[in-house]
Amino acid sequence: MLTFRYLIITILLTSACAQVGSISGGAKDVIAPRIEFCNPSDGQLNAVVEQMTIEFDEFVKLQNPMENIILLPANVEYEYLLKGKTLQIDFQEKLKDNTTYSLYLNGAILDITEGNDSLIQIAFSTGPEIDENQASFIVSDGYSGKPNKNVLIALYDSLTQIEPTYFSKSDDQGYSRLRALKEGSFYYAAFLDENKNRIRDRDEIQFASKDAVYLDSTFSDTLKMPITKPEVSFLNIDAEFITPYILEVNKPNWVSFDSLIFKDHDLNVLDGFVLGENTRRYIVSEYVEALEINIDTLNKKVRNDVDLSILSLINPIKNLELFPDSCCIELNFEAPIHKLNGGISMLNLNDSSRIEFDSSQISFNLNKVSIDFKNQSFTKAILNIDSASVSTANGIVNDKLNMIIGRIAEEELGVINVNVETELDYWFIELFQNNKLVSLQTDFVQSDLVSFANLKPGKYEVRVVKDENKNNRWDAFNPEDYSGPEKRFIYNRTIKVKANWEHEVDFEIIE
Repeated sequence: MLTFRYLIITILLTSACAQVGSISGGAKDVIAPRIEFCNPSDGQLNAVVEQMTIEFDEFVKLQNPMENIILLPANVEYEYLLKGKTLQIDFQEKLKDNTTYSLYLNGAILDITEGNDSLIQIAFSTGPEIDENQASFIVSDGYSGKPNKNVLIALYDSLTQIEPTYFSKSDDQGYSRLRALKEGSFYYAAFLDENKNRIRDRDEIQFASKDAVYLDSTFSDTLKMPITKPEVSFLNIDAEFITPYILEVNKPNWVSFDSLIFKDHDLNVLDGFVLGENTRRYIVSEYVEALEINIDTLNKKVRNDVDLSILSLINPIKNLELFPDSCCIELNFEAPIHKLNGGISMLNLNDSSRIEFDSSQISFNLNKVSIDFKNQSFTKAILNIDSASVSTANGIVNDKLNMIIGRIAEEELGVINVNVETELDYWFIELFQNNKLVSLQTDFVQSDLVSFANLKPGKYEVRVVKDENKNNRWDAFNPEDYSGPEKRFIYNRTIKVKANWEHEVDFEIIE
Protein backbone atom coordinates (compact mmCIF):
# COMPACT_ATOMS: atom_id res chain seq x y z
CA MET A 1 0.00 0.00 0.00
CA LEU A 2 1.40 3.42 -0.97
CA THR A 3 0.99 6.54 1.04
CA PHE A 4 2.79 9.88 1.54
CA ARG A 5 3.31 12.69 3.94
CA TYR A 6 5.43 15.68 4.82
CA LEU A 7 8.51 14.96 6.90
CA ILE A 8 9.70 16.71 10.04
CA ILE A 9 12.22 16.03 12.91
CA THR A 10 14.90 13.49 14.24
CA ILE A 11 16.55 10.48 16.30
CA LEU A 12 19.62 8.06 16.53
CA LEU A 13 21.56 4.84 17.48
CA THR A 14 24.21 2.46 15.82
CA SER A 15 24.84 0.01 12.96
CA ALA A 16 27.13 -0.16 9.95
CA CYS A 17 24.47 1.39 7.76
CA ALA A 18 22.62 3.44 10.35
CA GLN A 19 22.41 4.18 14.03
CA VAL A 20 20.07 1.61 15.57
CA GLY A 21 18.95 0.79 19.11
CA SER A 22 16.29 -1.36 20.71
CA ILE A 23 13.39 -0.18 22.81
CA SER A 24 12.98 -2.44 25.82
CA GLY A 25 9.50 -3.89 26.00
CA GLY A 26 9.65 -6.03 29.11
CA ALA A 27 11.80 -8.32 31.19
CA LYS A 28 12.93 -10.67 28.40
CA ASP A 29 16.00 -9.96 26.25
CA VAL A 30 14.95 -9.15 22.69
CA ILE A 31 16.70 -8.11 19.49
CA ALA A 32 15.09 -5.59 17.16
CA PRO A 33 15.39 -5.83 13.36
CA ARG A 34 18.82 -4.76 12.07
CA ILE A 35 19.78 -3.13 8.78
CA GLU A 36 21.91 -5.24 6.41
CA PHE A 37 22.04 -2.78 3.50
CA CYS A 38 20.87 0.71 2.72
CA ASN A 39 21.33 3.15 -0.14
CA PRO A 40 22.29 5.89 0.41
CA SER A 41 24.30 4.62 3.36
CA ASP A 42 24.72 6.34 6.70
CA GLY A 43 27.34 9.09 6.34
CA GLN A 44 27.35 9.03 2.52
CA LEU A 45 28.42 12.23 0.73
CA ASN A 46 27.36 13.59 -2.67
CA ALA A 47 24.25 11.41 -2.65
CA VAL A 48 22.22 11.69 -5.87
CA VAL A 49 19.09 9.61 -5.29
CA GLU A 50 15.44 9.56 -6.18
CA GLN A 51 14.80 6.52 -4.05
CA MET A 52 16.06 5.15 -0.73
CA THR A 53 16.30 1.40 -0.13
CA ILE A 54 16.70 -0.22 3.30
CA GLU A 55 17.05 -4.01 3.70
CA PHE A 56 16.61 -5.65 7.13
CA ASP A 57 17.94 -8.96 8.47
CA GLU A 58 14.43 -10.36 8.97
CA PHE A 59 10.88 -9.89 7.77
CA VAL A 60 9.39 -6.72 9.22
CA LYS A 61 6.14 -4.82 9.40
CA LEU A 62 5.35 -1.12 9.70
CA GLN A 63 3.90 0.59 12.75
CA ASN A 64 2.15 3.94 12.23
CA PRO A 65 4.44 4.88 9.32
CA MET A 66 2.60 8.17 8.73
CA GLU A 67 3.81 9.29 12.18
CA ASN A 68 7.02 7.30 12.63
CA ILE A 69 8.86 7.69 9.30
CA ILE A 70 10.39 11.15 9.47
CA LEU A 71 12.80 13.07 7.21
CA LEU A 72 14.72 16.18 8.17
CA PRO A 73 14.72 18.79 6.76
CA ALA A 74 11.05 18.53 5.84
CA ASN A 75 11.34 20.08 2.40
CA VAL A 76 10.30 17.13 0.22
CA GLU A 77 7.40 14.72 -0.01
CA TYR A 78 7.85 10.97 -0.16
CA GLU A 79 6.03 7.69 -0.62
CA TYR A 80 6.95 4.43 1.08
CA LEU A 81 6.51 0.75 0.20
CA LEU A 82 7.40 -2.33 2.29
CA LYS A 83 8.06 -5.67 0.61
CA GLY A 84 9.17 -8.48 2.93
CA LYS A 85 12.51 -7.37 4.35
CA THR A 86 12.88 -4.24 2.22
CA LEU A 87 11.59 -0.73 2.84
CA GLN A 88 11.56 1.51 -0.23
CA ILE A 89 11.15 5.28 0.06
CA ASP A 90 10.51 7.27 -3.15
CA PHE A 91 11.25 11.00 -3.03
CA GLN A 92 8.59 12.92 -4.93
CA GLU A 93 10.93 15.77 -5.86
CA LYS A 94 14.65 16.45 -6.12
CA LEU A 95 16.53 16.68 -2.83
CA LYS A 96 18.09 20.06 -2.11
CA ASP A 97 21.76 20.52 -3.02
CA ASN A 98 24.47 20.61 -0.34
CA THR A 99 22.06 19.53 2.38
CA THR A 100 22.41 17.00 5.20
CA TYR A 101 19.32 14.80 5.42
CA SER A 102 18.41 12.44 8.26
CA LEU A 103 15.80 9.72 7.87
CA TYR A 104 14.33 8.57 11.16
CA LEU A 105 12.42 5.37 11.73
CA ASN A 106 10.99 6.19 15.17
CA GLY A 107 9.60 2.80 16.16
CA ALA A 108 8.25 2.40 12.63
CA ILE A 109 9.89 -1.01 12.03
CA LEU A 110 8.75 -4.13 13.92
CA ASP A 111 9.75 -7.75 13.44
CA ILE A 112 6.97 -10.11 12.47
CA THR A 113 7.17 -12.51 15.42
CA GLU A 114 7.91 -10.53 18.59
CA GLY A 115 7.01 -7.05 17.42
CA ASN A 116 10.31 -5.59 18.69
CA ASP A 117 10.92 -2.12 17.32
CA SER A 118 13.93 0.16 16.82
CA LEU A 119 15.05 3.74 16.76
CA ILE A 120 17.00 4.28 13.56
CA GLN A 121 18.73 7.32 12.04
CA ILE A 122 20.31 7.33 8.60
CA ALA A 123 22.15 10.57 7.78
CA PHE A 124 23.52 11.43 4.33
CA SER A 125 24.44 14.57 2.38
CA THR A 126 23.68 15.74 -1.14
CA GLY A 127 26.94 17.73 -1.07
CA PRO A 128 30.63 17.14 -0.32
CA GLU A 129 30.19 17.76 3.43
CA ILE A 130 27.86 16.40 6.07
CA ASP A 131 26.76 18.04 9.33
CA GLU A 132 28.88 16.35 11.98
CA ASN A 133 28.06 18.24 15.17
CA GLN A 134 26.92 16.22 18.18
CA ALA A 135 25.29 16.78 21.57
CA SER A 136 25.08 14.39 24.52
CA PHE A 137 22.42 14.35 27.24
CA ILE A 138 21.77 12.61 30.56
CA VAL A 139 18.12 12.36 31.64
CA SER A 140 17.28 11.64 35.27
CA ASP A 141 14.27 11.77 37.55
CA GLY A 142 14.33 15.21 39.13
CA TYR A 143 13.06 13.83 42.44
CA SER A 144 14.96 10.56 42.92
CA GLY A 145 18.00 11.27 40.74
CA LYS A 146 17.66 7.88 39.01
CA PRO A 147 18.22 7.66 35.22
CA ASN A 148 15.16 7.66 32.92
CA LYS A 149 14.93 5.65 29.73
CA ASN A 150 12.76 6.15 26.64
CA VAL A 151 12.54 9.90 27.26
CA LEU A 152 12.32 12.06 24.15
CA ILE A 153 15.22 14.53 23.90
CA ALA A 154 14.48 17.44 21.59
CA LEU A 155 16.37 20.38 20.05
CA TYR A 156 14.53 23.50 18.85
CA ASP A 157 15.52 26.54 16.82
CA SER A 158 13.40 28.78 19.09
CA LEU A 159 11.45 28.67 22.34
CA THR A 160 8.17 29.08 20.45
CA GLN A 161 8.78 26.13 18.10
CA ILE A 162 6.20 23.37 18.59
CA GLU A 163 7.83 20.29 17.06
CA PRO A 164 11.57 19.77 17.46
CA THR A 165 14.19 20.15 14.76
CA TYR A 166 16.16 17.17 16.09
CA PHE A 167 15.18 14.49 18.58
CA SER A 168 16.32 11.22 20.11
CA LYS A 169 15.49 8.95 23.05
CA SER A 170 17.39 8.09 26.21
CA ASP A 171 18.74 4.59 26.84
CA ASP A 172 18.59 2.50 30.03
CA GLN A 173 21.22 4.74 31.64
CA GLY A 174 19.35 7.91 30.71
CA TYR A 175 21.97 8.73 28.05
CA SER A 176 21.38 9.97 24.53
CA ARG A 177 23.60 11.34 21.77
CA LEU A 178 22.24 13.40 18.91
CA ARG A 179 24.42 13.47 15.80
CA ALA A 180 24.47 14.92 12.28
CA LEU A 181 23.48 18.32 13.72
CA LYS A 182 23.99 21.59 11.90
CA GLU A 183 26.03 24.29 13.59
CA GLY A 184 24.02 26.88 15.51
CA SER A 185 22.11 27.75 18.67
CA PHE A 186 19.45 25.38 19.97
CA TYR A 187 17.04 25.19 22.87
CA TYR A 188 16.72 21.75 24.43
CA ALA A 189 14.04 19.81 26.28
CA ALA A 190 13.23 16.29 27.48
CA PHE A 191 9.77 14.80 27.99
CA LEU A 192 7.90 11.52 28.23
CA ASP A 193 6.00 11.67 24.96
CA GLU A 194 3.12 9.44 26.04
CA ASN A 195 0.82 10.38 23.16
CA LYS A 196 3.75 10.14 20.67
CA ASN A 197 3.00 13.47 19.01
CA ARG A 198 6.56 14.80 19.52
CA ILE A 199 5.06 17.86 21.24
CA ARG A 200 5.94 18.79 24.84
CA ASP A 201 2.44 18.93 26.31
CA ARG A 202 1.83 20.88 29.53
CA ASP A 203 0.98 17.85 31.66
CA GLU A 204 3.75 15.49 30.47
CA ILE A 205 6.75 14.70 32.67
CA GLN A 206 9.45 17.04 31.36
CA PHE A 207 12.32 19.48 31.60
CA ALA A 208 13.29 22.37 29.31
CA SER A 209 15.90 25.09 29.25
CA LYS A 210 15.12 28.72 28.39
CA ASP A 211 18.80 29.28 27.53
CA ALA A 212 20.14 28.25 24.14
CA VAL A 213 23.28 26.15 23.69
CA TYR A 214 25.60 26.72 20.72
CA LEU A 215 26.59 23.53 18.93
CA ASP A 216 29.72 23.32 16.80
CA SER A 217 32.71 21.00 16.36
CA THR A 218 34.19 22.11 19.71
CA PHE A 219 31.09 21.34 21.81
CA SER A 220 31.76 18.44 24.20
CA ASP A 221 29.54 19.00 27.25
CA THR A 222 26.99 16.44 28.40
CA LEU A 223 23.84 18.36 29.26
CA LYS A 224 21.87 17.19 32.31
CA MET A 225 18.08 17.21 32.23
CA PRO A 226 16.16 16.38 35.45
CA ILE A 227 12.56 15.63 34.43
CA THR A 228 9.54 15.91 36.71
CA LYS A 229 5.77 16.06 36.64
CA PRO A 230 5.44 19.78 35.91
CA GLU A 231 4.14 22.51 38.17
CA VAL A 232 1.15 23.40 35.99
CA SER A 233 -0.92 26.21 37.45
CA PHE A 234 -4.67 26.30 37.02
CA LEU A 235 -5.99 28.83 34.51
CA ASN A 236 -9.31 29.06 36.33
CA ILE A 237 -10.91 27.85 39.56
CA ASP A 238 -11.16 24.09 39.84
CA ALA A 239 -13.34 22.72 42.64
CA GLU A 240 -15.20 19.56 43.62
CA PHE A 241 -16.97 18.08 46.63
CA ILE A 242 -14.76 15.42 48.23
CA THR A 243 -17.67 14.54 50.52
CA PRO A 244 -21.13 16.17 50.59
CA TYR A 245 -19.77 18.60 53.22
CA ILE A 246 -16.12 19.05 52.22
CA LEU A 247 -15.14 21.06 49.17
CA GLU A 248 -11.66 21.07 47.60
CA VAL A 249 -10.70 24.27 45.74
CA ASN A 250 -7.72 24.74 43.40
CA LYS A 251 -6.81 28.24 42.25
CA PRO A 252 -4.35 29.81 39.75
CA ASN A 253 -1.02 31.18 41.02
CA TRP A 254 -1.93 34.78 40.30
CA VAL A 255 -4.93 35.04 42.66
CA SER A 256 -5.12 34.79 46.44
CA PHE A 257 -7.38 32.73 48.68
CA ASP A 258 -7.88 35.95 50.64
CA SER A 259 -10.23 37.13 47.90
CA LEU A 260 -12.27 33.90 47.85
CA ILE A 261 -16.02 34.30 48.39
CA PHE A 262 -18.70 31.61 48.62
CA LYS A 263 -21.88 33.28 47.47
CA ASP A 264 -24.68 33.01 50.07
CA HIS A 265 -22.65 30.65 52.29
CA ASP A 266 -19.91 30.74 54.91
CA LEU A 267 -17.33 27.97 54.82
CA ASN A 268 -14.53 27.11 57.24
CA VAL A 269 -11.02 26.15 56.16
CA LEU A 270 -9.85 22.67 57.15
CA ASP A 271 -6.31 23.52 58.24
CA GLY A 272 -5.45 19.87 58.82
CA PHE A 273 -5.22 19.16 55.10
CA VAL A 274 -2.04 20.58 53.58
CA LEU A 275 -2.47 20.04 49.86
CA GLY A 276 -0.18 22.70 48.39
CA GLU A 277 -0.07 26.46 48.04
CA ASN A 278 -2.93 26.55 45.54
CA THR A 279 -5.25 23.96 47.11
CA ARG A 280 -7.50 24.18 50.15
CA ARG A 281 -10.36 22.21 51.61
CA TYR A 282 -13.44 23.83 53.14
CA ILE A 283 -16.33 22.44 55.14
CA VAL A 284 -19.95 23.54 54.85
CA SER A 285 -22.18 23.55 57.92
CA GLU A 286 -25.18 22.15 56.05
CA TYR A 287 -25.81 20.26 52.85
CA VAL A 288 -26.08 22.36 49.67
CA GLU A 289 -26.89 21.17 46.17
CA ALA A 290 -24.56 23.72 44.57
CA LEU A 291 -22.07 26.43 45.51
CA GLU A 292 -20.94 29.48 43.59
CA ILE A 293 -17.28 30.42 44.12
CA ASN A 294 -15.67 33.76 43.32
CA ILE A 295 -11.95 34.56 43.49
CA ASP A 296 -10.93 37.94 42.16
CA THR A 297 -12.46 38.03 38.64
CA LEU A 298 -12.90 34.25 38.45
CA ASN A 299 -16.04 32.31 39.30
CA LYS A 300 -17.29 28.75 39.24
CA LYS A 301 -20.47 26.89 40.17
CA VAL A 302 -19.96 23.50 41.78
CA ARG A 303 -22.62 20.80 41.89
CA ASN A 304 -22.83 18.51 44.92
CA ASP A 305 -23.74 14.97 43.91
CA VAL A 306 -21.76 12.99 46.52
CA ASP A 307 -23.81 10.65 48.70
CA LEU A 308 -23.30 10.30 52.47
CA SER A 309 -25.39 7.81 54.44
CA ILE A 310 -22.94 6.78 57.20
CA LEU A 311 -20.60 9.21 58.95
CA SER A 312 -17.14 7.78 58.28
CA LEU A 313 -13.55 8.84 58.72
CA ILE A 314 -11.94 10.57 55.73
CA ASN A 315 -8.87 8.37 56.20
CA PRO A 316 -9.80 5.05 57.88
CA ILE A 317 -7.41 4.00 60.66
CA LYS A 318 -6.90 0.40 61.81
CA ASN A 319 -3.61 0.71 63.70
CA LEU A 320 -2.15 3.77 65.39
CA GLU A 321 1.08 4.15 67.36
CA LEU A 322 1.68 6.84 69.97
CA PHE A 323 5.21 8.08 70.47
CA PRO A 324 6.46 8.95 73.98
CA ASP A 325 5.67 12.65 73.55
CA SER A 326 2.22 12.02 72.00
CA CYS A 327 -0.80 12.68 74.19
CA CYS A 328 -3.66 12.84 71.71
CA ILE A 329 -5.18 11.63 68.51
CA GLU A 330 -7.45 13.43 66.04
CA LEU A 331 -10.11 11.71 63.95
CA ASN A 332 -11.32 13.54 60.85
CA PHE A 333 -14.87 12.72 59.75
CA GLU A 334 -16.57 13.37 56.41
CA ALA A 335 -19.05 15.95 57.74
CA PRO A 336 -19.27 18.63 60.47
CA ILE A 337 -20.01 17.14 63.87
CA HIS A 338 -23.01 18.38 65.78
CA LYS A 339 -22.91 16.21 68.89
CA LEU A 340 -20.98 13.50 70.74
CA ASN A 341 -23.31 10.90 72.24
CA GLY A 342 -20.91 8.91 74.40
CA GLY A 343 -19.92 5.35 73.62
CA ILE A 344 -16.18 6.04 73.23
CA SER A 345 -13.91 3.84 75.37
CA MET A 346 -10.79 1.67 75.30
CA LEU A 347 -9.97 -1.92 76.18
CA ASN A 348 -6.50 -2.34 77.69
CA LEU A 349 -5.06 -5.45 76.02
CA ASN A 350 -2.45 -5.92 78.76
CA ASP A 351 -4.99 -6.76 81.46
CA SER A 352 -8.34 -6.68 79.59
CA SER A 353 -9.52 -3.75 81.72
CA ARG A 354 -11.91 -1.16 80.33
CA ILE A 355 -10.67 2.45 80.11
CA GLU A 356 -13.29 5.18 80.28
CA PHE A 357 -12.83 8.82 79.25
CA ASP A 358 -14.14 11.85 81.11
CA SER A 359 -15.63 14.88 79.37
CA SER A 360 -12.34 16.81 79.46
CA GLN A 361 -10.59 14.20 77.34
CA ILE A 362 -12.92 14.19 74.33
CA SER A 363 -13.84 17.25 72.27
CA PHE A 364 -14.85 18.15 68.73
CA ASN A 365 -14.47 21.04 66.32
CA LEU A 366 -15.91 21.15 62.78
CA ASN A 367 -15.35 17.59 61.51
CA LYS A 368 -12.61 16.68 63.99
CA VAL A 369 -12.86 14.60 67.18
CA SER A 370 -9.89 14.93 69.58
CA ILE A 371 -9.11 12.32 72.23
CA ASP A 372 -6.57 12.99 75.01
CA PHE A 373 -4.90 9.95 76.62
CA LYS A 374 -3.11 11.95 79.33
CA ASN A 375 -4.48 9.95 82.27
CA GLN A 376 -4.39 6.51 80.70
CA SER A 377 -1.55 4.07 81.22
CA PHE A 378 -1.32 1.33 78.60
CA THR A 379 1.07 -0.15 76.05
CA LYS A 380 -1.57 -1.57 73.71
CA ALA A 381 -5.32 -1.03 73.61
CA ILE A 382 -8.36 -1.14 71.37
CA LEU A 383 -10.21 2.15 70.91
CA ASN A 384 -13.94 1.45 70.60
CA ILE A 385 -16.28 4.01 69.07
CA ASP A 386 -19.81 2.61 69.22
CA SER A 387 -22.26 3.22 66.41
CA ALA A 388 -24.11 6.55 66.75
CA SER A 389 -21.41 7.93 69.08
CA VAL A 390 -20.92 10.84 66.70
CA SER A 391 -23.73 12.59 64.85
CA THR A 392 -24.29 15.47 62.42
CA ALA A 393 -26.93 18.20 62.58
CA ASN A 394 -29.25 16.30 60.24
CA GLY A 395 -28.99 13.06 62.23
CA ILE A 396 -26.40 11.12 60.22
CA VAL A 397 -24.35 8.95 62.59
CA ASN A 398 -21.21 6.86 62.47
CA ASP A 399 -20.99 3.12 62.12
CA LYS A 400 -19.04 1.18 64.77
CA LEU A 401 -15.29 1.93 64.66
CA ASN A 402 -12.44 -0.03 66.25
CA MET A 403 -8.73 0.68 66.05
CA ILE A 404 -5.66 -0.71 67.81
CA ILE A 405 -3.55 1.91 69.60
CA GLY A 406 -0.09 1.15 70.91
CA ARG A 407 2.34 3.20 72.99
CA ILE A 408 6.01 3.04 72.05
CA ALA A 409 8.51 3.29 74.90
CA GLU A 410 11.38 5.74 74.53
CA GLU A 411 13.98 2.96 74.82
CA GLU A 412 12.42 1.26 71.78
CA LEU A 413 13.32 4.23 69.56
CA GLY A 414 16.49 5.69 68.09
CA VAL A 415 17.87 9.08 67.01
CA ILE A 416 19.66 10.32 63.89
CA ASN A 417 21.82 13.44 64.23
CA VAL A 418 22.75 14.88 60.83
CA ASN A 419 25.59 17.39 60.60
CA VAL A 420 24.88 19.15 57.29
CA GLU A 421 27.91 20.92 55.83
CA THR A 422 26.81 23.24 53.06
CA GLU A 423 27.01 26.72 51.60
CA LEU A 424 23.42 26.62 50.38
CA ASP A 425 21.63 29.88 51.18
CA TYR A 426 18.39 28.15 52.14
CA TRP A 427 17.52 24.48 52.46
CA PHE A 428 15.42 21.89 54.22
CA ILE A 429 16.04 18.26 55.09
CA GLU A 430 13.88 15.15 54.58
CA LEU A 431 13.95 11.75 56.27
CA PHE A 432 12.58 8.76 54.34
CA GLN A 433 11.79 5.17 55.23
CA ASN A 434 10.73 2.70 52.52
CA ASN A 435 10.48 5.65 50.09
CA LYS A 436 7.93 7.38 52.35
CA LEU A 437 8.55 10.76 53.94
CA VAL A 438 8.85 10.31 57.71
CA SER A 439 9.94 13.79 58.80
CA LEU A 440 10.77 17.17 57.28
CA GLN A 441 12.61 20.05 58.95
CA THR A 442 12.86 23.47 57.33
CA ASP A 443 14.30 26.99 57.54
CA PHE A 444 18.02 26.22 57.54
CA VAL A 445 20.70 28.63 56.30
CA GLN A 446 24.08 27.12 55.42
CA SER A 447 25.62 24.47 57.74
CA ASP A 448 23.61 23.18 60.69
CA LEU A 449 23.02 20.18 62.95
CA VAL A 450 19.63 18.48 62.58
CA SER A 451 18.24 15.87 64.95
CA PHE A 452 15.53 13.31 64.10
CA ALA A 453 14.22 11.73 67.33
CA ASN A 454 11.67 9.02 68.13
CA LEU A 455 12.58 6.79 65.19
CA LYS A 456 11.54 3.16 65.07
CA PRO A 457 14.37 0.72 64.27
CA GLY A 458 14.86 0.28 60.56
CA LYS A 459 16.56 1.70 57.48
CA TYR A 460 16.33 5.42 56.70
CA GLU A 461 17.49 7.78 53.97
CA VAL A 462 18.36 11.47 54.31
CA ARG A 463 17.91 14.06 51.56
CA VAL A 464 18.54 17.81 51.45
CA VAL A 465 16.62 20.14 49.13
CA LYS A 466 17.99 23.45 47.87
CA ASP A 467 14.93 25.57 48.58
CA GLU A 468 15.52 28.42 46.13
CA ASN A 469 12.16 30.15 46.57
CA LYS A 470 12.09 29.57 50.34
CA ASN A 471 8.61 28.01 50.40
CA ASN A 472 9.67 24.96 52.46
CA ARG A 473 8.69 22.42 49.84
CA TRP A 474 10.32 20.80 46.84
CA ASP A 475 9.25 22.44 43.57
CA ALA A 476 9.10 20.55 40.29
CA PHE A 477 9.79 21.98 36.84
CA ASN A 478 7.47 24.84 35.89
CA PRO A 479 6.94 25.05 32.10
CA GLU A 480 5.52 28.55 32.39
CA ASP A 481 8.68 30.24 33.65
CA TYR A 482 11.22 27.39 33.12
CA SER A 483 12.04 27.35 36.85
CA GLY A 484 13.02 24.22 38.76
CA PRO A 485 13.14 21.49 39.54
CA GLU A 486 14.88 22.31 42.79
CA LYS A 487 18.04 20.32 43.45
CA ARG A 488 17.84 17.36 45.82
CA PHE A 489 20.97 15.90 47.41
CA ILE A 490 20.76 12.29 48.58
CA TYR A 491 23.01 10.99 51.37
CA ASN A 492 25.09 8.23 49.81
CA ARG A 493 24.22 5.42 52.22
CA THR A 494 21.28 3.99 54.15
CA ILE A 495 21.23 4.70 57.89
CA LYS A 496 20.32 1.66 60.03
CA VAL A 497 18.63 2.88 63.21
CA LYS A 498 18.87 0.75 66.36
CA ALA A 499 16.65 0.99 69.41
CA ASN A 500 17.92 3.24 72.22
CA TRP A 501 20.81 4.44 70.04
CA GLU A 502 21.96 7.80 68.64
CA HIS A 503 23.45 7.73 65.14
CA GLU A 504 25.81 10.49 63.97
CA VAL A 505 25.90 11.39 60.25
CA ASP A 506 28.10 13.89 58.41
CA PHE A 507 26.41 15.07 55.20
CA GLU A 508 28.53 17.31 52.97
CA ILE A 509 26.57 19.05 50.21
CA ILE A 510 28.58 19.70 47.04
CA GLU A 511 26.82 21.43 44.16
